[in-house]
Amino acid sequence: MDKTEQKILNAAIRVFASEGYEGATTRKIAEEADVNEVTLFRKFQSKENILRAVITRNREVILKTLDSVLRMEKEEDIETSLRALGRGLMKVMRERVNIMVILIAEGRRNPEVAEILESVVQTIVARISEYFEFQIKNGKMRYINPRTAALAFLSYLCHMSQLRGVISEDILGNSEEEFAGFVDIFINGILSAEENKK
Repeated sequence: MDKTEQKILNAAIRVFASEGYEGATTRKIAEEADVNEVTLFRKFQSKENILRAVITRNREVILKTLDSVLRMEKEEDIETSLRALGRGLMKVMRERVNIMVILIAEGRRNPEVAEILESVVQTIVARISEYFEFQIKNGKMRYINPRTAALAFLSYLCHMSQLRGVISEDILGNSEEEFAGFVDIFINGILSAEENKK
């Protein structure tokens, strides 16, 4: 991807975030990117192709982060692994909260966007599920449905990333402390040791 394409995609994210997909025009994107609209069309042909390129680029970044964290040493304890995985994914999501909101909103109206978003989520859930399956096989986790665990873990990360894009830390608390609390609940549950024995 050349510098002009990169400028156009970065501009598109900003315009999509402020105007929504429907309100965004190729002219506004070109102006934001400081390029001629003809250049935009030469590079991408349409607004739909720009959105597709934005999604693809963000999917690659998210999957690369996911892969790097899930390649941790097999001896790594599960709490450390989950903290690293969560931090990595939250960082990527926080940096891309605008595009996530756009994709979710646009996915409700546009089946093509929904299909692309679905494939990204499906891949992420599959990779996290594989990680949990690995931990179960190695005796580090009790048997649970790995896919359900992956969905629960990812749901927290997605929800909090989106909320933190609009709601202050005064209400949501410190992200590191809150995430540490979530990992503790995720790993240990909410029952006391005595209740767990019943």
